Amino acid sequence: MEKKKTMLLDWMRKVHQLEYAHCYQSEYYRKIEKRIGISAFVLSTMVAFSYKFPEIKNEWFNTYLFFLDKDYFLPFLLFIVALFTGLQTFLKPNEKSDIHRKLGLEYEKIRHTIEITLTKEESELNIDRDILKIKKSWDSMNTIYVMERYFVEAKNKVKKFEKYPKELSFLEDVK
Repeated sequence: MEKKKTMLLDWMRKVHQLEYAHCYQSEYYRKIEKRIGISAFVLSTMVAFSYKFPEIKNEWFNTYLFFLDKDYFLPFLLFIVALFTGLQTFLKPNEKSDIHRKLGLEYEKIRHTIEITLTKEESELNIDRDILKIKKSWDSMNTIYVMERYFVEAKNKVKKFEKYPKELSFLEDVK
């Protein structure tokens, strides 16, 4: 019985790490989408206002800062705006952010189920039934990978809680 509870704690640690990792990954994509969107908006606004700026007839300016001339500057800015718009369209950071956010919530539900199982006084048979139910819900998830840096960050955060046993300590050869 104690081994099963230790195994459930180990699962809970893994689920907790994945929950945080997906939340971090979701925030990453949300920030990318926001930065690209704001950049495209600012640049397109600059292009719109550039038609009202008076032309500068300064020899030095026209020689050394020629790229700021409307003949060069506007097409360049419009190219950058098109790139940003293309990035948002094809990378779909908002959709990826939402997928990771939903996965984080699914992991949180599994973690809460494990917490309830661990805090209930139950017979061995009921714990086995709960373990199978938890495993089934975990196995049925359509998971996607997170960046390693977010997984490591999540792992370190969960490790700081000092609530979980050593990884795989429920196995006899891992002590």
